[in-house]
Amino acid sequence: MPRKKSKSIYALILAGGTGTRLWPHSRRSRPKQLLALTSSRTMLQETVDRILPIIPGDHVFVVTNAGYAESVREQLPNVPPENIIGELAGHGTAPSIGLGGLHIEKIDPDAVMVSLHADHFIARPADFRRGLLDAAQVARAGYLVTLGIKPSHPETGYGYIHRGELVDQLGEQPVYRVAQFLEKPDEATAIQFVECGEYYWNSGIFAWKMATLWEEYEHYQPRLCEQLRAIGKDLGTRREKTTMARVWGKMANETIDVGIMEKSQRVVTLPIDVGWSDVGSWATLLDLLPSNRENNVVVGEHIGVDTSSSLIYSPNRLIATVGLTDMIVVDAGDAILVCPKNRAQEVKHLVEALKKNHKHKYL
Repeated sequence: MPRKKSKSIYALILAGGTGTRLWPHSRRSRPKQLLALTSSRTMLQETVDRILPIIPGDHVFVVTNAGYAESVREQLPNVPPENIIGELAGHGTAPSIGLGGLHIEKIDPDAVMVSLHADHFIARPADFRRGLLDAAQVARAGYLVTLGIKPSHPETGYGYIHRGELVDQLGEQPVYRVAQFLEKPDEATAIQFVECGEYYWNSGIFAWKMATLWEEYEHYQPRLCEQLRAIGKDLGTRREKTTMARVWGKMANETIDVGIMEKSQRVVTLPIDVGWSDVGSWATLLDLLPSNRENNVVVGEHIGVDTSSSLIYSPNRLIATVGLTDMIVVDAGDAILVCPKNRAQEVKHLVEALKKNHKHKYL
């Protein structure tokens, strides 16, 4: 199957999360995808920037929390305002992707959708774009395509994809059937996965023809499909808002991974190596941002004595440290986080503690 530029590609960017593991900078009012964490551009802006060379702005759609919709429109002047879709409440990625698909299908029933997350980091965007074009081409053959990331180390914070038999080859790009999706492993299992060479990180980046996706929704999620079709029937009419309000609140929570991808017999994976990260915790920035001679990553102003291998994130005031190693210090003005690097994933538990203690002004 020769590589060629696919036609009618649309991008759907999921931008509704709250980013609790990046508290205290990520808040309900300014989630991580709307923050500039890895460059001067926000993560959402970086996501759109890296696909614009192959997907025009009017083919980009964003599904987000209704409360973030205006901020998203302000950040993305190249995307038509009507392409920013606000959800009344979060019900998981399966409803979100279906809702975006309704809007894309209305414009182009033959479209190929690539589904992206707004909070991913990609070190090599040109290679990533080639991977997306390949995925779109494979999707046109009727597959549900997921991009698998070649693991650089035995990561325990990601889910994995186990590849099956070779299905096709696009130049040097192999296409494998997916044998199994696996949950986040323990360290010993992750080491086995990496040494085996048949396992990839699950990026959650997908491509599919809209017609193929709807067939799988109808087969595996018939109730959700029925609800989405009810919304789609009234899109663009004066009944749109009332139908959306009536139907959306009745939807069950479901992810696209569990609801469709783990069930479908049409799923294939394209392994890519693009310097991908989901920026899932503060510790991730220690790997992504440049460090100084003490191996510290510093954003803002820092004076340290006997301080190494730590993240100091304080854009607005000086942080001074003594005797820190493998630590994270994040100053958000009204709140400061201090924790060991290897416990960065537990920041989400702090957010739960804030809720339980009614510290809502910090959420």
